[in-house]
Amino acid sequence: MYEHLRKYILPQLIPPQTKVMVAVSGGPDSMALSHILWRYVQEEPGRGISLVLTHVHHGVRKESDDEAVLVQQMADKWRLPCLIHRFDSKQYAKEVGKSFQEAAREWRYARWKADMEEYKCSLLATAHHLGDQAETILYRLLRGSGTAGLAGMYPAKDSIIRPLLTFSKASVLEYCAREAVPYALDHSNEEPVYVRNRIRLELLPELERSYNSRIQEILGRTGELLRWDEEYLTTQVEAAWLRYHREDLKGTTCLTLDVFKEPAAILSRLLRKAAMQVTQEPRGIGFSYINKIISSQGRIGWMQDLPGLRVEITNGGLIFSPPQPNKVRLYRGVDKEDVPPGIDIVTPLFLEKWTEIPELDIAIGFLGEEDLTSLNTEAGLEYQMAVFSRDRLTPVAESLVCRYRREGDKMWTRGVGHKPLKKVFQEAKIGEKERSKIPLVALGNEVLWIPGVRQSGLYHFGYSGEKIYCILVPRRDVSNLNSL
Repeated sequence: MYEHLRKYILPQLIPPQTKVMVAVSGGPDSMALSHILWRYVQEEPGRGISLVLTHVHHGVRKESDDEAVLVQQMADKWRLPCLIHRFDSKQYAKEVGKSFQEAAREWRYARWKADMEEYKCSLLATAHHLGDQAETILYRLLRGSGTAGLAGMYPAKDSIIRPLLTFSKASVLEYCAREAVPYALDHSNEEPVYVRNRIRLELLPELERSYNSRIQEILGRTGELLRWDEEYLTTQVEAAWLRYHREDLKGTTCLTLDVFKEPAAILSRLLRKAAMQVTQEPRGIGFSYINKIISSQGRIGWMQDLPGLRVEITNGGLIFSPPQPNKVRLYRGVDKEDVPPGIDIVTPLFLEKWTEIPELDIAIGFLGEEDLTSLNTEAGLEYQMAVFSRDRLTPVAESLVCRYRREGDKMWTRGVGHKPLKKVFQEAKIGEKERSKIPLVALGNEVLWIPGVRQSGLYHFGYSGEKIYCILVPRRDVSNLNSL
């Protein structure tokens, strides 16, 4: 394994004079990777490569203390810089409203990014191997991912390299045994609690036993083939973007209507790219929304409000723009200028029912899928909607309120973290006078939804579980809705 890495893989992944940060958990994979990279640096001094080790102590298992010591001892033996980070991962997951694994991963990569900047490292090396790749592809397949997702993890992408991605777990363990590399075992990985654990412990072994003993290798090859396709499609999309994209007004993105002549594989990616220009959400918008735009077939006058943006078709083209905050006027019985200055309305909100807010002439309801279907049958009804995860929201539902903004309000954004509400309003081009007159859905000082502007990433519906819809309508329509 080492000789193949030394001759063919590491020279491609790590340019000369590069400083590499190595993520080390203390398990066999990361300890093997650390040893391989350290050995490579010693044997190839002319390439001028240097290493920094980084370890995250999640504060969950009592064995974590021993793992941190193991990593530090190894770094001391090799005379390498070593960063040990400790944080309360369970508390962090609770604060950001995410699963433990998702929240911990988010924190780790944010920490590593900061470490790389501080220590001037241009690459981050992680120890993902062939089994991790197979697990990732199956996980994304079960979620309904497209080509980009099913391509799996890349050996090198942006600043992250994964030298072990084509090697099996057995090869890693064999290397550790042969080179006497010490490591710790995280027994929580053997518990079928999380979906990824169940895929690794139950689904993959069953596929190996009953369908194909080389399933991991086959999935890895499938991922590589799809990466080739995705890389080609990416070049085609960039060329098509130059053809169809037009100079935008500030905050908007415009594509010419000829874009609808493109095949769905290209059109869908162009639409996702255009949406990302407006929302700044790295994953763009979901399949159902992309399909909705494609179904418009470029019909002039078509318009749709989607999460974080408005899409409309005019003679000038297909226009993606930020949500229109002025829509809030539709739900007020008085002009905004008539709202008393400094008014502080705080109205508790409840799941599975409508809450009327007379002072604002609106009603807010948290509805299930069946209720939403009924809502959509009401002809001419104008409403705004945010989608949350019922499982995540239910435990904190008793603290939900509708109110105006307050000092200290913040909103969490995917890929960024918390932002002061003032910053969110500034990015959405909402004037100072308007900000104090837009009703918010909040938990404490955590703003979950600014109707017509933005939804927080917290408690957001992901890819599993049940949805619950937060709907804002004119108060006058509530009696009609209750009768549906």
